Amino acid sequence: MRQKYVVLSFITPAFVVYLLFIVYPFLESFRYSLYNWTGVGALTHFLGLRNYAYVLLSKQFSGYFWRAVFHNLYFFALSMILTLGIGLGLAVALMAISERRARWFQSIYFIPLVIPPVVVAYLWAIYLEPNYGLIADLGAMLHLHLLQLPFLGSESLALPTIAVITAWAGMGFPILVFLAALIDIPKDLYDAATIDGANAFHTFFSVTLPLIRPTIYTIMTLNFIGSFGTFDLIYILEGTQAGPNYATDVLGTLFYRTAFGGFGTTAQNMGLAAALAVVGFGLVMIASTVFVYLQKHAVIEY
Repeated sequence: MRQKYVVLSFITPAFVVYLLFIVYPFLESFRYSLYNWTGVGALTHFLGLRNYAYVLLSKQFSGYFWRAVFHNLYFFALSMILTLGIGLGLAVALMAISERRARWFQSIYFIPLVIPPVVVAYLWAIYLEPNYGLIADLGAMLHLHLLQLPFLGSESLALPTIAVITAWAGMGFPILVFLAALIDIPKDLYDAATIDGANAFHTFFSVTLPLIRPTIYTIMTLNFIGSFGTFDLIYILEGTQAGPNYATDVLGTLFYRTAFGGFGTTAQNMGLAAALAVVGFGLVMIASTVFVYLQKHAVIEY
């Protein structure tokens, strides 16, 4: 009985903090979303679910919303391609070298993750400047006109460019997670695969990949949440209008413009912004539930 109270004494403070800073703000956001509210004064103009209908169905706003959702999904897809292709590849490569050297490389890969997003955005803005930036100078030296394009000023290149920058800045974390999963695989399984005549390619896809599938789903869940929460780099590099011509607009920038004014007027609509936030939260929760379900059923016992 005493142990039970000790456990409750540790759990209760965290639960209270969770209620105060997660549950209560979400419930309040949902309440605000039912009103036509500018953010100032009392909630008086009740709309019911009309803000949600305006976000999802109206000709005036739904186009912005669905385009932003598509851009968030694009962010997620490109992030997963880079994470699995580069992050997992680097983790496998680190397993092949000595532990001492691997620790040095892990520290190097993790550095961008601890650099403030403002600094990351500022540095990449300098690198990608089409006239005198480092990338443009490198393209001129190598006679590669592809590197001299206006990456942040092109409607077709701005979004994938920022997605790549975001993936680069956060690549250190999935590398460490994949590395931990690879270390946890028993060496006996690799020895058995070698005895059976499997080469490195077959071993990776028949032994390594199935055993780290739960880790992949974990990374997918975190990447999805991060992709739908992206805002800072786009805001810094492209501004509140998510230019050029809304080509980098995501739910975060759309929420900012809706809440604080940014559609060519100074009008603020906190109620509509709250509805937008609740819808975005719902999308993230649904996708996260699916990924957690897949992760649970991907566990392989050995």
